[in-house]
Amino acid sequence: TTTTSTTTQTTRMTTTVPIEWVTGTWTTGYWDCCKPSCSWAGKGNVKNPVQSCDAETGEVLHDLNEPSVCTGGRAATCKNNKPFKASETLSMGFAAAAVSGGHGLTGDANCGQCFELRFTDQVHKDGGGWPWGGADPSVVGKRMVVQVTNIGYDVSGDH
Repeated sequence: TTTTSTTTQTTRMTTTVPIEWVTGTWTTGYWDCCKPSCSWAGKGNVKNPVQSCDAETGEVLHDLNEPSVCTGGRAATCKNNKPFKASETLSMGFAAAAVSGGHGLTGDANCGQCFELRFTDQVHKDGGGWPWGGADPSVVGKRMVVQVTNIGYDVSGDH
């Protein structure tokens, strides 16, 4: 698993909820290859769950009950679930949502939702006063729209 830290502002992209910025949140990057938790049936208010792919062939799996490669099954994250550049100031991608923080995310219902991130240079201080975060200068002022494809029940804080 690879992890990085970036400071962002986040807004939920939907027409049914008023747009409210959550400031002072941060993001981390990861890639663990496990089946996305939003690939199971009944996750989110979506027509179809997130696709998972065969860990050996890379082909899309159609059996929603195929176990994750991380528990001995064949289902893994599809290799096309990587971020991509839409323009000079906008990227698109996929994200895991931490649902144990106090930011309004509730869990499986967040599968399929989209959020806009705005990268800032703001540095956060943790509970001990240690500074961390702040986006790399090359992305400050840029935006990224992400779709929730994974839920992190074990992640705490305002991610």
